[in-house]
Amino acid sequence: MKRLTLYICFLLFLASECLALPRIVIERQLAKQGRCFTVTLVSPEGISAATAGFLGKKVKFFRAGDDLRAIIGVPLAQRPGYYPLSLNFVNDRGETEQFVKSVKVLPCKFPHVSFWLKPEKHRLLSTPAVVNEWELIAQPLRLEGEEQAWQRKFILPVKGRISMPFGVIEKVNGKKQGRHRGCDIAVPVGSQVRAANSGTVVFAQKLTVYGGTMVVDHGQGIHTIYLHLSKFLAKEGQRVAKGEVIALSGNTGYSSGPHLHWGMSVHDLRVDPLQWTKVAF
Repeated sequence: MKRLTLYICFLLFLASECLALPRIVIERQLAKQGRCFTVTLVSPEGISAATAGFLGKKVKFFRAGDDLRAIIGVPLAQRPGYYPLSLNFVNDRGETEQFVKSVKVLPCKFPHVSFWLKPEKHRLLSTPAVVNEWELIAQPLRLEGEEQAWQRKFILPVKGRISMPFGVIEKVNGKKQGRHRGCDIAVPVGSQVRAANSGTVVFAQKLTVYGGTMVVDHGQGIHTIYLHLSKFLAKEGQRVAKGEVIALSGNTGYSSGPHLHWGMSVHDLRVDPLQWTKVAF
């Protein structure tokens, strides 16, 4: 009896030394091509840090009220199917533990679109400026501040017809061009462009290929991108509120007509911005 009591005490000691796990909630129904899903650690007492690994990308958990939450983007061209999601926890004593869950990537239907560009604009795609300018834009997209600046759902930055949705398969001047990684909204030149949510302007420059370009940092690795602008009304470093006018739309750079190209970047991965107008992350 004494030996049994000692054995039970030993098991209780081991249990007390193990990392206490929070309840894990995975929004699997949102895991679709080109969209985002969340993983939430409910009331994660004793956990000082957590990361998630999915499809080769490491994503940090950030504080969301009393919980920890990771927002994970699914690449646009990812094949549907089951993929491992690794969850890595660090407790207050610096001990680590890893768990692997399975998440199914669900398919989305993307249409084909064909349009014509003037030769002088089409030639922009074959210049080094495409890569060089995107690297300038990508630098602020890698910023991941701790503060969540956005509130609830995002709004459309302009009111107009969606002329080209996210993910469409493009054919330009009769040749396949790739996938569209933003949402085009057809509006006249000079239309007011509003911040889709609260944040800080971290990029505002006139570029050759992308035209007038602005990036707003919403915190925790979430950014919105605004291309082909004709005028900036907010400056780099300026904090902007949801719905505040930050620029005027245009037809600058690689553009087939007056419109706003609106993009969403989640941990430097381009995802469907329209999802963020329907789901409150």
